[in-house]
Amino acid sequence: MKPKKKIKIFILILVNLYLIYNLYNYLNLLHEKRLVQNYFNSNIKTITKQNQNNYLGILEIPKIKLQKGFYEINNKNNKVNKNIEVLKNSVMPNEDNSVLAIASHSGNGKKAYFKNLHKLKVGDLINLYYQDELYNYIVRDIYEEDKNGQISFNKEYGKIIVLTTCSYHKNKQLIVIAELTSQKKLQI
Repeated sequence: MKPKKKIKIFILILVNLYLIYNLYNYLNLLHEKRLVQNYFNSNIKTITKQNQNNYLGILEIPKIKLQKGFYEINNKNNKVNKNIEVLKNSVMPNEDNSVLAIASHSGNGKKAYFKNLHKLKVGDLINLYYQDELYNYIVRDIYEEDKNGQISFNKEYGKIIVLTTCSYHKNKQLIVIAELTSQKKLQI
């Protein structure tokens, strides 16, 4: 075989490999997009159903399989003994300097929505559905502090969500700090 013909065949093989590689990446991208869309579609049904309870928004923590609606601060159902509770002085995620603080019971009771909060690790995801937007947070810090009715934290991150519950250690509370990483308008 002539050297010119070998070069042409080699170039043809390289072009075909390049096209196959790009097609493979494109098909993977389509598959990922379909998975994300299916996830949103299934959660939108849940969100729509939960919004019938007049929730202000929905907190979702996939790792511990928690998906629970929350009420406005002044709503009579915004109480830790009835639901998850948005704490006073919280600033909603659509506002500047957002610090949304939510508390709930741990333990074994029926209203112990944060019973598995201790299973979270730095890097885990938390989703918040609020005003037709999805806010994605990533856990940045987890610690315990004395239970004194206050939460102290270092505001070294941007917009955050603070989750708190009783610790399994006496007179301590568990604090989970998660930073906003993205937000997306939902197509409801």
